[in-house]
Amino acid sequence: SQLRSLLKVKFANDVKKFLMIFRTKKFIYCLKITLLIIILDQLSKIVVYNNKQDLGSVIEIVSGLNLVYVENRGISFGFLSNLNISFYLGILSFLIGLYIIYLIKETKNLVGYISLSLILGGALGNGIDRVLNGYVIDFIDIYYGDYHWPSFNIADSSITVGGMIYFWLVFFKKSN
Repeated sequence: SQLRSLLKVKFANDVKKFLMIFRTKKFIYCLKITLLIIILDQLSKIVVYNNKQDLGSVIEIVSGLNLVYVENRGISFGFLSNLNISFYLGILSFLIGLYIIYLIKETKNLVGYISLSLILGGALGNGIDRVLNGYVIDFIDIYYGDYHWPSFNIADSSITVGGMIYFWLVFFKKSN
C-alpha cells in the first residue's frame, strides 16, 4: 500500500516532467519545423495528386529532374511494395515519432534538435499518407543519363537530410 502510493507519486512526477517539454522554447521551435515539413509535404502531395493525369507522363523540369506520379505502397524506394503493410508502416512511423520526441527532449544541441525535427516531420508526413491512403505519393525523379534514382517526396528528403545531419552529430562531433 505504501509502495503503491510511492509509485503513483513517482509516476505522476515523471509524467509532469515529460509534459514540461511541451512548454519549452526548444519544443516550440521543433514543433514549428516539424509542422512546416508536414505542411509542405502534404500540400505538395495534394497538388501532385490533383494533377496526376498530367503527370501520367513524365514532366521534365530541367535536365536531370522530372515530376512523376508514383503510389509507393512499400518502404524506401518501393521495397516490400508487394506486401499489404502500408497501414502498419504508417503506425510504425508514428511510434518512431514518439521515440524522436524523446530524443529531442534529451538533445542539448541546436543542430541536433533541428535534424531530429526534420526526421520527425518527414516520418509523420509519410505516416499520415500510409494510414489515410495506404500509400505514399512520390513525385520527384532525379536522373543522370538513363539512370533514375527511385522517386521520392519532400518527407523523404526531410528524413534524409535530417538523418545525415544527425548521423554526423552522433558519430563525428565530439560534444553533443
